[in-house]
Amino acid sequence: MERRKIILDVDTGSDDAIAIATALLSPELDVLGICTVGGNVEVKNTTDNTLRVVECCGAQDRVKVYRGAALPLASTLQPWVIQARELPRIEGVKNQETAVHTDHLPLPPATTKPREASAVVWLINTLLAADDGEITLVPVGPITNIALALRADERIIPKIKEIVMMGGTHNVYATTQAAEFNVWCDPEALEIVLQSGIKVTMVSLDATSHACLTRQQAENIRSIGTKPANLRADLILHRIKASYAEGDTNGTGVGVALHDPLAVCSLIHPEVLEDVEHVSCHVDLGHGYAYGETVINRNYENRPTPKNCYYAQSANSDIFYKWLYDTLNRQGK
Repeated sequence: MERRKIILDVDTGSDDAIAIATALLSPELDVLGICTVGGNVEVKNTTDNTLRVVECCGAQDRVKVYRGAALPLASTLQPWVIQARELPRIEGVKNQETAVHTDHLPLPPATTKPREASAVVWLINTLLAADDGEITLVPVGPITNIALALRADERIIPKIKEIVMMGGTHNVYATTQAAEFNVWCDPEALEIVLQSGIKVTMVSLDATSHACLTRQQAENIRSIGTKPANLRADLILHRIKASYAEGDTNGTGVGVALHDPLAVCSLIHPEVLEDVEHVSCHVDLGHGYAYGETVINRNYENRPTPKNCYYAQSANSDIFYKWLYDTLNRQGK
């Protein structure tokens, strides 16, 4: 079996941790390295959390972690814009009991450190050394590192097979009335990616809102009995508590969405994504109420813009849960 070569780009909070662990334990995937970026928590914490997950999975000798951008390209530069007040997410500010993404994951401190090279430098060097179309990029946080790499050296473009990202929204309420969090953090970065000509698959909030796990499913995962399974169960239950989804105490409701792992799942089971449409997608960069909105199939001056993105609007929750469970259960045997 030929393993798909991927690079993860993460802002590791709770669902990023599940995405990382499942990717590392999936025999179908060859994780070449992991880049971190500021987002759910500040970059020092996303990096530390990533190292903790890698060690929890016993992958520290084969998968290295590279610290990336602490801040977005431009969204925090104007002091009156909300991003300037809320980014970066400073450690110790959020209530750790109610925060969906805690500053530190419930794992022992990492014994390893990130590599000396910055994420952007390593990303460029790794892609330039690859064959054309060899590597898939999987950003599940703000897409700053990839945008910086594209601006620094466009020779990497043909090396990228595809970008499968978690981000964007069309119909689901998000960080603002218009923008999903990953895009809201760095709208300019996503627009750079969308204009690059690289194949982009956007696993949106519209899709991830269908990828929910219940309390009972979390306990089923815990019953596998491995460290990664226990971590995943703990994080799902924390997300249920923090998201005020306690109405699902018997595992009969919709549970809580796991956004980032769905992007990883789609690499192995593309059928998990439903209602995937080839669209024209651009990002509102106007610094108004819609700043960071992913604008789908909008005609300008009655002229349609070229299609540049595969946009997933739904997902199959049964396929998603089975993949999460089976990946862990296979590792536990």
